[in-house]
Amino acid sequence: MTLRLTALRCDMPVGFMAALGLIRLAPPSARLAWEPRSQIAVLHGISSEELLTHLVTHMAGRHRARELHLADDVRGMALDKYRDMAVKESDETLAWVRALWREDGDDVVPTNLCFTSGQQRMLLMARELATSLDPSSSEKARLRVSAKFNEALFGPWRYEDDASSWGWDPASYRIGAQTPQAPAKMAAEGVSAAYWLAWEALPFLPCLPGRGTLGFVKENKVTKWTWASWAEPLTGNAVEAILRRPREAVALGGEAFEAEVVKSGYYQFFRLGRLRN
Repeated sequence: MTLRLTALRCDMPVGFMAALGLIRLAPPSARLAWEPRSQIAVLHGISSEELLTHLVTHMAGRHRARELHLADDVRGMALDKYRDMAVKESDETLAWVRALWREDGDDVVPTNLCFTSGQQRMLLMARELATSLDPSSSEKARLRVSAKFNEALFGPWRYEDDASSWGWDPASYRIGAQTPQAPAKMAAEGVSAAYWLAWEALPFLPCLPGRGTLGFVKENKVTKWTWASWAEPLTGNAVEAILRRPREAVALGGEAFEAEVVKSGYYQFFRLGRLRN
């Protein structure tokens, strides 16, 4: 059984992240690969109906999860609070702690994937997004959330949701000089379920001591995020392992990609992905 996830492309940073989040959440029998030519995600071992049901069930009460209440923001984390979390939290929550922060001397540094600024609060935004995708209230809500995940996986992405991508989706980013009013005063136009799946990828992208978030590099004064696809179907555990070995991913029929991190005013966002030389 094979599903072509036609909306998730590996040459899009948010598409790659969403696929990582998907395989992290999927049943253990599921395996993820990428088509070599199109770089479209392919999921093996589960039907579309089973997958959508699994995702909708996962979202019931998801906004109440412990990791979404560790703080409102990843910026400004106190060292003593961070160390307290490292000692007291469960293993499941610690995976999120390691994805969101790292200790650097007497400071706590947030993930390199934190592109927010000003009044934006990264974890609060995640809680609000999870709440918007909660199917618990009614059958109508369940059908709506299922449709959102169907859009996220199979497309087309309509950009009809008031949802922020945290700067991970270049297509959703507004540049102030090109909008009729300040972007902060305008409702977001995004793909809520795709962005949620991208959020769920974070435990696969830990903050490495002394280095920063997995895959981030600085070359010629330009910050980039780097990643690689693979053509062999891999389980979630194998995906987590191969993310640290991009050369092995390429050896399995994949390609290496990169996306620059750029600034517009106080805000950062990914440029479109491209093949990495």
